[in-house]
Amino acid sequence: MIRRLAVALALTCSALVSLPARAADFQSALLVPGVISIGTTGSAPPTSMIDQSGALAGYDVDVMNKVAADLGAKAKFVQLDWSGLLPGLAAHRFDVVASGVTRTGERLKSKQFIMLSPYIINGVAITKLASNSDIKGWDDVCGKRMGTVRGASEGKAIQAMLPKGCISKVVEYPGWTELTLDLKNHRIDWIGMDYLGPSYEASRDHTLVTLPDVRERATQSIAVSSAEPELAKAIDALLAKYRKDGTLSAMVQKWFGQKVDFANLPADPKG
Repeated sequence: MIRRLAVALALTCSALVSLPARAADFQSALLVPGVISIGTTGSAPPTSMIDQSGALAGYDVDVMNKVAADLGAKAKFVQLDWSGLLPGLAAHRFDVVASGVTRTGERLKSKQFIMLSPYIINGVAITKLASNSDIKGWDDVCGKRMGTVRGASEGKAIQAMLPKGCISKVVEYPGWTELTLDLKNHRIDWIGMDYLGPSYEASRDHTLVTLPDVRERATQSIAVSSAEPELAKAIDALLAKYRKDGTLSAMVQKWFGQKVDFANLPADPKG
């Protein structure tokens, strides 16, 4: 009996010792001890946005708050225009970027940051004014002025997908607010971005419509500083768990009102 108790105590002590050791695997590399610093835009509804109370909210915010809590850390969000997020991560201004980062071939191969496994499935789509009857689908966008977010992979994917010289002009913007303002003022004819975010906005602003013909299906996820490989492993393990146990599916339903089939992920691009 005494021997069994001694063994049990030894195992318990071993487990208690190993927990801080595992935490230290990524905790020691964090920019601020005990805090995961997260770069995000705050201007890409519903992934990252400012809600009616003035607080940061959205899919990425929920995901990273859950991740941080499960890792025993606090989440601290740093807002920046999209074009500065990945360069900022490469310069190690934050530990991770969570702002609907598309997993392109180039990003998957990057040495400046680590792209994690998928946390959502998306694609590119046309968003236009509901009153615009000239654009009914992809065959109608040639010769038209396209707006997109500066540095976003979606704009590049659309240009590569369409015939060479199809788009008469591409205008880049810091975020969604500026995009829609110029669309409504007829400075651009359509928005070439992803499907999920704009369709969320169009469901709340009926002057807009996002067409359902989604092309170039792709996955998106979180990017982690290349200086923090252990943090990348820890978050990736949680994402795998969340895909399996329904955590991510519930969050997608909450924010996008959509179902996502994580058992049918698009293949990773080769780049």
